[in-house]
Amino acid sequence: MTTVLCSSLYKRLTMAPQFYAVARGRKPGIYNTWDDCKVQVHHFSGPKYKKFHTRVEAEQFIKEHSQGSGSDTTSSNVARSKRYTKRPRPADTKDDISSNMARRSKSSKGSGDFLVDSDGYVNVYTDGACSSNGYRGAKAGIGVWFGDDHPMNVSEPVVGRATNNRAEIEAVTRAARQAKEAGIENLQINTDSKFLINCANDWMPKWKSNGWRTAENKPVINKNELLEMESALDNVNVRWKHVNGHAGIHGNEMADQLARAGSSKY
Repeated sequence: MTTVLCSSLYKRLTMAPQFYAVARGRKPGIYNTWDDCKVQVHHFSGPKYKKFHTRVEAEQFIKEHSQGSGSDTTSSNVARSKRYTKRPRPADTKDDISSNMARRSKSSKGSGDFLVDSDGYVNVYTDGACSSNGYRGAKAGIGVWFGDDHPMNVSEPVVGRATNNRAEIEAVTRAARQAKEAGIENLQINTDSKFLINCANDWMPKWKSNGWRTAENKPVINKNELLEMESALDNVNVRWKHVNGHAGIHGNEMADQLARAGSSKY
């Protein structure tokens, strides 16, 4: 009964309406789907947008961040998606890597353009998704995003034990293999999973010295997946970066979409 109730609650949450607030874009306003929002912000200079679960929060975001917002801006004209006066492009936020690339670079194997920062690191966004995480019938997927419509993007299901953490790990493994095949030596992995970054930077060395047992002397659940990820990242200069999930960061939103689509392919 508990599983049925949790599954029912999950469905209600995932089917709840979403409000994409576009404060700076081709046509500022509130949109109900990412596809509609993307039309307004993709390749737009200095976009400002974010997803909310309530219209009130979305309207407040637009009031605070829109171009030309002022005392004459009301909720009604926000809902009707009226245009605002254009102003000079604001400075990019440090987290929005996808809009702050120093240059684009082509793979030596002709796999398409990469987002390369000023330090020469190719940026990739990874994400994992899992419906009914921790319950019977869970379905997980991975998402790897190198760029819009990039031939190296990945959207695949997790085969076998389906959990969100396993999906996060396998997404990085897949990204690393894609990078190696394309001859990429410097790779920045952008993820909203603090668990994943802690595993790579802090916990794995301790687990190795402790016979792959936790501080509570329990076996590490994701040992095999983590070792596979480590092997895939071998001979790649890796830089990890945590980004906030569902905060309007384009690469993260795209990786999330790919991961969710991957879980549906199981």
